[in-house]
Amino acid sequence: MTLKDIAKEAGVSISTVSRVINNKGCNAASKHTQDKIWSIVRKNGYIPNAAARTLKNGSSIPEESAPTYSIDCIYAEHSKTDVNPLYQELERAIEQIAFRQKCIVRRSFFLEEFSFPPNPPKTQKNKVDGAVLFGKRNLSQRQFELLETTYRNLVYVGIHPLDLKCDQVICNGYLAFLRAVKHLHGLKHKKIGYIGEQKDNSCFQGYKQALKELGLPFHITNTVNVKQTFEGGYHGARLLLERQADITAVVCADDLTAIGAMHCYKEYKKKIPKDISVIGIGDIPHAQRTAPMLTTIHVPIEEMGNIALKVLLDRIQGGHKLELKTELPYYIAERNSCARFVR
Repeated sequence: MTLKDIAKEAGVSISTVSRVINNKGCNAASKHTQDKIWSIVRKNGYIPNAAARTLKNGSSIPEESAPTYSIDCIYAEHSKTDVNPLYQELERAIEQIAFRQKCIVRRSFFLEEFSFPPNPPKTQKNKVDGAVLFGKRNLSQRQFELLETTYRNLVYVGIHPLDLKCDQVICNGYLAFLRAVKHLHGLKHKKIGYIGEQKDNSCFQGYKQALKELGLPFHITNTVNVKQTFEGGYHGARLLLERQADITAVVCADDLTAIGAMHCYKEYKKKIPKDISVIGIGDIPHAQRTAPMLTTIHVPIEEMGNIALKVLLDRIQGGHKLELKTELPYYIAERNSCARFVR
């Protein structure tokens, strides 16, 4: 398969395909087009013609141009409707980085495919070298053992540290939410709510710990336990409004939830940030397209994907034996959805 073949199947120009697969900026094409191109690349196992490229650049021809390793991407979620866009961005970053490393992402699927029925998918027959696991849901010991049986090499990447013995690349949601609540407190907010999932959620634990450290009371009525989706955020904000929660700001367990909450507040004629400040986590592309633009915790998606793949390849090549845990920094991306509280 050539770039011309990919372009024809995707219905775009050859130059668009070239920009997308060579990572020439996030504006190379729309997200829909990028996903379509990468789907074709994955389906056909396309690897760039290294010999032609090096001849064009005047370099020597490499001895080996075939892909070195193949990997899978696994979502630790129940279904596509539960997937956080943060993890979709992570998968895209990993796929592009793997491509440049002459690795193939064979397929991506959901952890439930391992559990019901209790037979692993046909991955073993594909002789996949390793897998990247990402998502927010905690794994059961049985699920983890099944993953270990199927994959000799496994790395987890996300914002919720797992209590399991495997390589992990994380941006710590617990510490990030400590920072988010303290950021709001620095803006003179003392009544801060929470929207998102609560069970086994490091962000919720960070929220509660921050209130404790700041000497602020925790009221369960100022929180809602909802799915972290646009609809969940909308529903959560409406519940807080209906119960007349005494809050001036709210932290949301991901950006999509925050965007849904903002939509609800605007429908109820609440001005953001004058009436209610809102903050999320992830810094997905859509966070800068809201009105007002969403203040959020920036998660270094591309760097996480890059390091996760390096750790996985090192594990595959026998470079390390002990479990590695790499923690990347975050920061508050201050925009327009948060403001100083004025009585």
